[in-house]
Amino acid sequence: MALRSVSAVVLSMAATVCLLAEGSRAATQADAAAPRDDAGVPSWTVTAPVQERYLAAHGLRGFAGGYGSDGLEVWSFPVQIASGYRLEFLRGDGTRWEAADAPAAATVDPFGLTRVYAAPGLRVSERIEARDTLPGVRVRLRVEQAPTGLRIRVHLVPSLNLMWPAGIGGQEFGWDDAAKGLLLQEPSGAFRALVASPQAGAHSVPNNDRRGSAFGQPLFLDLLPSACGRARCATLAFAAQSERDEDVYATAAALLEAPEAPAAADAARYAQATRLRIATPDAQADRALRWAQVALEQAWSCNPRLGCGLVAGYGPSHGARRPQYAWYFGGDGLVTTRALIASGQFERAAAQLAFELRYQHPDNGMLWHELSQSAGFLQWVRDYPHMYAHVDIAFDFLSVTAEYARASGDDAFLRAHWPQLLAAWRYCRGLIDAGDGLPRVPAGKMSGNEQDALTDELTLSAAWVDAAQAMAVMADTQGEAALAAQARADAVRARAAIRARYRDPAGQWISGFHRDGRPGERFSGADLAAIGSGAATPQEAAAIFAQLASPDVLTDWGLRSKPASAPDYEPQAYSRGSVWGLGSAGAAEAMWRAGRGAQAADLWQRLVPWAAQDAPGHMHEVQSGAAFVPQRESVPEQTWSSASFLSAAIGGLLGLEVDGARRRLAFAPQPPAEWDWLRVQGVRVGADGGTVDLAWRREAHRAVLELDNHGQAFDLTWRQLGGDAAPPTLERRIGPGRTRLVLPWSEE
Repeated sequence: MALRSVSAVVLSMAATVCLLAEGSRAATQADAAAPRDDAGVPSWTVTAPVQERYLAAHGLRGFAGGYGSDGLEVWSFPVQIASGYRLEFLRGDGTRWEAADAPAAATVDPFGLTRVYAAPGLRVSERIEARDTLPGVRVRLRVEQAPTGLRIRVHLVPSLNLMWPAGIGGQEFGWDDAAKGLLLQEPSGAFRALVASPQAGAHSVPNNDRRGSAFGQPLFLDLLPSACGRARCATLAFAAQSERDEDVYATAAALLEAPEAPAAADAARYAQATRLRIATPDAQADRALRWAQVALEQAWSCNPRLGCGLVAGYGPSHGARRPQYAWYFGGDGLVTTRALIASGQFERAAAQLAFELRYQHPDNGMLWHELSQSAGFLQWVRDYPHMYAHVDIAFDFLSVTAEYARASGDDAFLRAHWPQLLAAWRYCRGLIDAGDGLPRVPAGKMSGNEQDALTDELTLSAAWVDAAQAMAVMADTQGEAALAAQARADAVRARAAIRARYRDPAGQWISGFHRDGRPGERFSGADLAAIGSGAATPQEAAAIFAQLASPDVLTDWGLRSKPASAPDYEPQAYSRGSVWGLGSAGAAEAMWRAGRGAQAADLWQRLVPWAAQDAPGHMHEVQSGAAFVPQRESVPEQTWSSASFLSAAIGGLLGLEVDGARRRLAFAPQPPAEWDWLRVQGVRVGADGGTVDLAWRREAHRAVLELDNHGQAFDLTWRQLGGDAAPPTLERRIGPGRTRLVLPWSEE
C-alpha cells in the first residue's frame, strides 16, 4: 500500500493505549444501538464521549471540524478563519458552565453537525453547517431551557491565514458595529474575515498595550439569544474572503439569512451520492456503507484558484494550518475514484479524472502527487518538492481511467483527453528498463513506498501490467491498433518478468530493491500485487492468503502491515505493524476476486466498527497493531479508508461489474455464510441514466434473484459462487420491468 512520508511515532505508555482502547470500545458501543438509516437523510448520533469524537461540517468551501475538547477549526478554503472555537454559558448571577462540561449528544448528517448541551436547568442545541459554495460557516443556537439572563459566550482564536505552507502577515482585528461582528483583516485588504451575529453583545476589543497585544490572542463574543417561538435563538456567521469577487459582508448576510433547510444544491448532490443503496442482514454494515458514500462526497472540495477535487481527508491541524489531510492528493483521489465508479457516480468520477489531468506535467506527462489548498498563492511546483514526486500515479491513472470508460461507456471522455492519456502512457514507458521490461524509479522520485527508497517495486511493476492492459483496451476504442498491440505485448512481457525479478530462491516475494541492490521486505502488500498481476501461481496465492489469516497478521480490526513476529515490528508506528483500512479492504477485495468468499467477508466485517470508532460514519487512516485504537498520527476522516471499504463491498461482496458501453452487468455475490439475502438498488448500467435493482436470497438448494430494470435492456451474467469448483452461471437478456431468475445452490 502507498504510505505517506511521516516519521514513526511510538506511544510510550501502555496505560495510554489501554485508556484509548477502552474509549474506542465505549464509543463503538454507544453508537451500536443506532437504528438502520431509512430512505431519508442519513444521520449518526453519539452520546459518549462526545467531546472526544471528531465532528465536522463540510461544505464545498466552508468547513468546521475538530474535537470538542480542543475546540473546532473554522475554514473557508484556503483560509483558516479561526481555531479553538468553543462555547461557554453565563448566567445572570455570574456563574458559568463550560460547554465542554455539559455535552449530552452530537448528531452528524451530510449537511452539518448538531451538539446538544445539558446541565441542571439548561438545554441548548448548537447547529453548525457549511452551505454549498458559500465561503464560510453558520452556527445556529437554540436555547430550550435556561436560567434568566443567559448569555452564550463564543471563544475563538483568530487566524485569518492561508493553509500551510503559504502565509500572510499584518493581521489585526477590530469591531464592526454595523455588522455586529469581529472583523479580521490585513493591510492589503485582500484577505478579510468576519465573525458576526445579530444577537451580538459584549466582545473583545483591540489591545494596543505594549504587552499582550499580538494578533492571535483568544477573543470572545457574547450572544444574547432572542425569542424564536417557544425558545430563544442566536445565529453566528463565520465568513472569509480571499478573492477580489468575494465580500465578507455579503457572505455573512447570506449565511445569516439562509433558511434552516439544507441548500437545494447540497440536498441534490448528496441524493446523487447515495443513490446506490445496499441492504444486508447486518444493519451496522449497511450504515457503514451508506456513510462511506457520504464521506466520499464530503471529500469533494472547491478552491477558487485551483478548482474542485477530492481531498484526502480531514482531521486536526498538526501544529500548522492544515486540517489533515485537506490537500488534494493525486493517488488518494484515484483510490476514491474507483469507489465512485463502482457506485455509479460517473459524473463525479469524470470530474476528478479531469481535475487530475488539469495539473499533469506539461513537459513529460507525469501525474501529480500533492497540491496544497494554498498552492494558488505560491510557486508551488518551483519552490516545493511535493507536486511531482510519485511515479506510480501515472500508472494508476491509466488503469482507473480505463475502468471509468468501461463502466460508464463514456468514450467522449477518452476522445477529449486522448493526447493527455498518450502523454501519461509515454511517461510510463519512459521508466521501463530495456533489460527486463519493468519500471524503475528515477533518482529523486519515489513510488508507493515512501519509507524505503527503492529503485523498483513489485507493486509498481504490477501497476505497469495493469496500466499496459488498460492502455490496450483504450487504444482499441480509439482505433489505435498498433498502440493496442504494443501495450498488450508490454503487459505480457512484464507479467513474466515479475516472477524472475521478485521471487527469491527461498520462494518468497520481494517488495523491491534498494538503490544499492539490497532486496526489500519479504512480506508486504507486494505479495497481493503478485497475485493481482497474475505472476503468482494458485498454490502461491493460497499460501499468501493463509498467512494473512494467521494471528501473526490478522487482528480483530484488520491486517497488520507487518507480521507481529518481524524483528522490526512496531505496532504503534505509522507503517511498521499498524493496521491500515486501505490495505485491509484491498486484501478483502483480492480474496473475493480469488473466490475466497468466507475469508474475504470475515476480514471486511472486521472493518465495519471503524465507522463508529471516532468521527461518526468516517474511518480512520490507520490503527495500532496491538489494540483497536487509532495510531497516534492517524487522520479521523481518511477518505481512502472509506473508499476502499466501499469498493471492496461492491466489487467483491456483491461482485458487481458494469460494462456501460456494451450494456452488460456481472453479478457474482459472495456473502457471509450467515447472510440469506442481499438487496442493491440504483445500479447504473449505461449512460442513459437507467438503473436496476437486485434482490438476492438463498433458499434450501437454490439462489433466487429478482431484478427490477428501470432502464433499457441489458445483458446479465450471474455467477453463483458458493464453494463449487464450477459455480453455476446464468446469462440472460434483461428487459425493462421485473425478472425472476433461479440458480442451483450448493454449500459443498
